[in-house]
Amino acid sequence: MRTQRRTNFIWGLVLLALALAVVLHAIQVIPNGIYDLIGRAWPALLVLAGLSIFLRPRITLGSAIALILSAVLVAVVVPLAFSTRAEQQREDYRETLQQTISPSVTLLRLRLTTLTTNLELLPTLNTDRSVIGEFVGSTESSVNITYNEEGTSATLSVDEKLASQFPLLENVGRGALRLELPPDLPLDIELLGSNGTIRLNMIGLSVERLNLDLQQGNAIVTLPAYKPLGSQPTESLGTLAVRNGDITLFIPQEVAARLELNRSGSGIDPVYDANVYNYLVGDVLEAKSIQTADVVVRYTITAPHGRIRVEVPEPGG
Repeated sequence: MRTQRRTNFIWGLVLLALALAVVLHAIQVIPNGIYDLIGRAWPALLVLAGLSIFLRPRITLGSAIALILSAVLVAVVVPLAFSTRAEQQREDYRETLQQTISPSVTLLRLRLTTLTTNLELLPTLNTDRSVIGEFVGSTESSVNITYNEEGTSATLSVDEKLASQFPLLENVGRGALRLELPPDLPLDIELLGSNGTIRLNMIGLSVERLNLDLQQGNAIVTLPAYKPLGSQPTESLGTLAVRNGDITLFIPQEVAARLELNRSGSGIDPVYDANVYNYLVGDVLEAKSIQTADVVVRYTITAPHGRIRVEVPEPGG
């Protein structure tokens, strides 16, 4: 009889919790996203019932153990479900950008923050001095665009955030942000990405500084044959970091690069052309033409869990 009372007690707690969740959602205490997950987790009750029947006569406190195991199952399945949905490209929400840059501006600071979004930067084919772009993604994303000019410099910020702290599972998905930039406008670019693929085709752009920090995903960066005006040849132009993924750099033949590698002891050897670069003590790749080249750039490349690849782009690429 004690075992039966324990079983009734466990199921009483479960039913009480479900009833409480319905009431709290009705008075808007529980967000829609959390309530949606509770509704989707009802199959766990079948698991709980099956485990209770199996464990109850065999193990002391079998019903309580069944409840714990069911809760663990839900805790594992929920992140997996969100992760799977996050890989699907969504087109439910669009935000367009067309920003004209004043003729007096001599430096554009571009500040981009993205979530689960693929990012692409490339030079515009338009002749006017403007930034053109579009974000396509989920309704669970909110994109805030700001532009400010101060003297001869301007700052354009594109900030993607979650529209809700607890998103609905059915609305979760991957986004895409594409920006076209004026080729003759000096750029100071800073990119912060949570999860996605980043493709930066800088050929033809006037890149003064470039900083990239991607938490999850791969990055492909093509540097331009451009001599920075606001930096000395011995000064670092930024850090390109991919925390969990690979990074590939395409550097034109006429650009002499010195790349300080930060691999955090991963043991993954960099891939490069030994005819173009020397591998120096201190984990540094340095172009053999660095003493004679007209265009010299220096970057720190961070990839603690992925491969660093340095290549020369194909002609016209």
